[in-house]
Amino acid sequence: MPGTTGALAVSADVAAFPDVATAPHEQTDEHVVLLDRAGHPCGTTPKATAHHRHTELHQGFSCYLARDDGRYLLTRRAEHKRTWPGWWSNSCCGHPQLGETLREAVQRRLHVELGVTCERLAVVLPDFAYRAAMDDGTVEHELCPVVVAVTTDDVEPNPEEVAEVEWVEWADLAARAAAGYLSPWCTEQVALLGDAPPRVDGGYPHRGVGATPELDRRLAVVRLPEPVQHAGASPFAPVSGAVDAELDAFVEQRVRELERVDPALGELAQSVGHLLDAGGKRLRPAFVYWGHRAAGVPHDDGVMRVAAAMEMLHTFALLQDDVMDRSATRRGRPTAHAVFADSAPLHRRARAHDREWFGASAAVLASDLAFVWADELLDTASLPADALARARAIFGTLRTEVVCGQFLDLAATSDPGSPQAEVDVRRVALLKSARYTVTRPLLLGAALAPGPDERLACVLRRYGDALGRAFQMRDDVLGLFGDPAVTGKSACDDLREGKRTLLIVRALRMADPAGHAVLVRGLGDPDLDEAAAERCREVVARSGALASVEALIRHDRDVATSAAGCLAPAARDGLLTLAATTTQRRS
Repeated sequence: MPGTTGALAVSADVAAFPDVATAPHEQTDEHVVLLDRAGHPCGTTPKATAHHRHTELHQGFSCYLARDDGRYLLTRRAEHKRTWPGWWSNSCCGHPQLGETLREAVQRRLHVELGVTCERLAVVLPDFAYRAAMDDGTVEHELCPVVVAVTTDDVEPNPEEVAEVEWVEWADLAARAAAGYLSPWCTEQVALLGDAPPRVDGGYPHRGVGATPELDRRLAVVRLPEPVQHAGASPFAPVSGAVDAELDAFVEQRVRELERVDPALGELAQSVGHLLDAGGKRLRPAFVYWGHRAAGVPHDDGVMRVAAAMEMLHTFALLQDDVMDRSATRRGRPTAHAVFADSAPLHRRARAHDREWFGASAAVLASDLAFVWADELLDTASLPADALARARAIFGTLRTEVVCGQFLDLAATSDPGSPQAEVDVRRVALLKSARYTVTRPLLLGAALAPGPDERLACVLRRYGDALGRAFQMRDDVLGLFGDPAVTGKSACDDLREGKRTLLIVRALRMADPAGHAVLVRGLGDPDLDEAAAERCREVVARSGALASVEALIRHDRDVATSAAGCLAPAARDGLLTLAATTTQRRS
């Protein structure tokens, strides 16, 4: 089998490469759309000369054509094709043209290659990207969304494109892919799709199958700004001041109580207050608030204490996260464990000889305080007992999920470059971040309203899981490519820790051998300097991993905004704005 690793070329001038050949049958007027490191169109090059040893990242697609009887079409590529001649592969591949939508491109290529039209069409892998090298060195390097289409037409293969066709059951197709009998991109796609056959009207729970904006966005070299939804006022306005007031008063009282027991306990309590005072977006409290308003109820001050409990629980998670990640800064300030490690009076009092051990231990105990205080805030909210009982059940689920997700992140054992690694990373992100950040806070707020509504809960879960995943991916991008002056954290921390993010596992899969080696050397190196970190970032960007993650962020944001569209106007506007701000943020 050809290899499936490589990197993005710097130059689009294929004339510089003597190994470029033009297949005689290819249309000379067709082009490919080149993409920048974030997956945005940035130029074009003729299709006939686009593929060579230094192929640049460009826009493509793969299509799986199905019949209503559940069979899928495999095709064998014509022997004179420039890439993978004679190989069996998925039904149809192609390159959208400038000004063309994905839907139009798929329909055009299905007609050209197979003489069919499709009745229904859906995106099943919006973020698929790959790099594969043939034995002669020719490279494919695409951001390649995968679609499934349904047809009732008889197939009439174009011999210039297709040598043979065969209709097969999905299980047979998957078995051939696993055995290495299909093209490298088809093999990777089928592995990601899994055992369940892709369907236009079905669904992958984490893929958002269905008619989404990917099908109808028009390609243009000059990319239009990302769509931003505006609700008039900031979605944080009803929350941030009130929540901060709740937190300030609560922590101030607890600090005074503990100082009366022992001054050192005051320092422990103040470490929680210092992290709260350092800023933060108050994102989770905002989702509590708008989840409550989504139930169609008016503003209720009693909800603010529950929202404050959510922020206190987040403070618990940050304190522990900083210890496990060995982070030196948080929100532009030294982390709690670093402050405790440098506290000489406390060292002398504790007779601690290991400053780092003392700092980590003290920070864990501070996080325990925050965990207990979150419970206290929730339980003392001025709300009906039945509402608090419903909230308590969701709060318990939320806490269990975030702890389990954190442990799975800590205990990850799969090879970071293997297909299983992406499955593991997605599961951790869903538990540790997506549901904890968006879904559960929304459901927590909705549970505080009278008359629980399961239909509303389903809408909030769909919105929350999609946006929560997008939020975590944006966090991962900022952790590697963000400006430390804006994010408040070093852009080297994730690399030094060896953090397995979706960006990293995809880059390890798609990078060329030299880039793969650079990334492996850098990951987990506690002494990694900025120059080495920048080389790692370049590998991630050139591999196509960044472009694929940005594509998935856009897709999940679209799923979330679609779900929010059926909510009451007040909640809808707030949640649409939150969807835009959380996915486009710079910190």
